[in-house]
Amino acid sequence: MSQKIEAPIAEEVLRSKIGMTVLRTLIQRDMPLPISRIAKEIGSNHVTVKKHMKLLEEANLVTVVEYGKRTLYKANEADERVLAYRDFIQAWSKQM
Repeated sequence: MSQKIEAPIAEEVLRSKIGMTVLRTLIQRDMPLPISRIAKEIGSNHVTVKKHMKLLEEANLVTVVEYGKRTLYKANEADERVLAYRDFIQAWSKQM
């Protein structure tokens, strides 16, 4: 059973190019990553990625993984929206 998120959060996530790029990166890497690594991979800065990560967390699209003193993030594979986005990414890649 999926969790229902409020429409403003869903719209904000979908409208956010950086947020969707962060989510795509986490899906494609398929491993927990720190914000600094995500920022480097997408060509953004730590503050911007952290802001979008908070939104993704609120929408339950990413999960936090504590690894010692480090905070890592990964795509929430238990959420059907993440799975649908992963399938979309894979299907889109096959067409190119």
